[in-house]
Amino acid sequence: MNIERNHTNRPPGISSKIRQADGPQSKWVAANGQAVRLPLIVDHINIDPKSSIRIWCVEARIDLVGDNPELTEVRLKGNPHLNTIHLQRFFRWATPIEIVRVAVPTLMEKGVDPFKFDFSTEGYPDSANIERKPTTRLSDDFLREIARQYVEIGHGYARIIAQQRGVSKRTVISWVEKARKRGILGPTTRGRRNRRLV
Repeated sequence: MNIERNHTNRPPGISSKIRQADGPQSKWVAANGQAVRLPLIVDHINIDPKSSIRIWCVEARIDLVGDNPELTEVRLKGNPHLNTIHLQRFFRWATPIEIVRVAVPTLMEKGVDPFKFDFSTEGYPDSANIERKPTTRLSDDFLREIARQYVEIGHGYARIIAQQRGVSKRTVISWVEKARKRGILGPTTRGRRNRRLV
C-alpha cells in the first residue's frame, strides 16, 4: 500500500475517499446483491489549505477474509507529525469496514460511482451514511463538541480547531457564536468572554 500517492487533486482540508488497492482481486457480494471488487483503500487525508501539502494521511486496506470484507492493514503518516487529537476524536477503526460493507454497495445500487464519492470525515455512522443531505443547520451534538474544545483550548482556539477540522478560523468562530445562541455556551458580558458550558 503506497501512502505517498493519490492525494493530488484533493480539496484543502480533510477529505475521505476510496480507491482500488493493488494485489489479487476478490469479489464480495453485498446483501443488496451488489458485487464489490476488493481490496479497497479507504483514506482520510488532511491537505494544508495554504501550501496544498498533505499534513497527514490514514489509509486503511479492506480485503476479503472468509466471506466478509475486513480491515487488514492501516498506514498512518504525518508531515511533520500526525494530528493525534483529530485521529483520537474522529478516526474509528471500524469506519473503513463500514464504508465498504454499507456505503459502497448502497452507492452502487443507486447508480453512484463510489470512487468519486466524498465520504464524511466525521466518523461512522456519518461516513457510511450516504443519505445525508447538505444542511446549514449544525447539530447540537456537533456544537457541544466545538464548545467543549473552545473551553478546553482557551486562547487560540479558532486556529487550533480550524487546523484540526480543515476549515477557516472565521468558520470556527461562527460555530462558537451558534453554540452561544443555542444556549450551549453562556452569554458574553461586555469586555469578557464566557467560556462556561451551560
